Amino acid sequence: MMFGQGAFAQEIIPLQISEDTNLIGLGVFSIPDYYGSDKNKGAAAPLLHYNFDAWGNPMYVQIVGPEIRLNVVPRKDFRAGPLIRWRQRRDDDVDNETVKRMRPIASATEMGAFVAYHMPLDSNPLHKVVFTGDITWNTNNVYDGATGNVRATYFHPFASGMWGKPLLGSVGFGLFFASDHFNDKYFGVNGSDLALYPERNGVPYRAQSGLTSIKIPFTLTSQVDPNWLVTLGGRYERLLGDAKDSPVVERHGNENQWIIGVAASYTF
Repeated sequence: MMFGQGAFAQEIIPLQISEDTNLIGLGVFSIPDYYGSDKNKGAAAPLLHYNFDAWGNPMYVQIVGPEIRLNVVPRKDFRAGPLIRWRQRRDDDVDNETVKRMRPIASATEMGAFVAYHMPLDSNPLHKVVFTGDITWNTNNVYDGATGNVRATYFHPFASGMWGKPLLGSVGFGLFFASDHFNDKYFGVNGSDLALYPERNGVPYRAQSGLTSIKIPFTLTSQVDPNWLVTLGGRYERLLGDAKDSPVVERHGNENQWIIGVAASYTF
């Protein structure tokens, strides 16, 4: 069975991939047009997992869409290391006529760290709960302050999968926290943007820090032959608090954010 014993969800593209097997692949996903949008667009996501030894210790690098993680802990039950993430820009290329005229938000580069603990539930190493957390800071002056995620993901190996092939399912629950400047950048209405929201009567909308959303990722992976895996993956995200109440979301978007897609990967 080619499924790795460890896998974890990614922040931007919600996909579980093997941690024990070298892997390369590509996914195609439907993602929100911008954070808070009620429209989706297509996006491609490269996938890579490569194991290597560093000073005699097993490590790995993993790429899922716009996120790179480097594990530097040589243990099966605990992973940790640095990560780099890219967050999409918002400009006049979006679908909504009002939002496209707002001041553009540049693509954001984020750097930080992640940790993950794998808690087995029985003798099958694929049957487990994985607890993960990450924290990142912006590096190109798009916003100030940190963003962070905490999540628990349940993995269940099915005894009989599709067409008799191995099948692994997962479902998780996560919380996303963000600084006041992050939330105000993506959900606030200030300055010249106020002219696009006459109902505000010139009063700025300033989104504050705190719990910004809950996230429920889910995946289903089938091993279709000894080297190929096919994964269906998605995530429901519910915006909360100032993000949900933002005029950008309330008048021109949707607090319910969906990502859904499929990926094929080759193990080697």
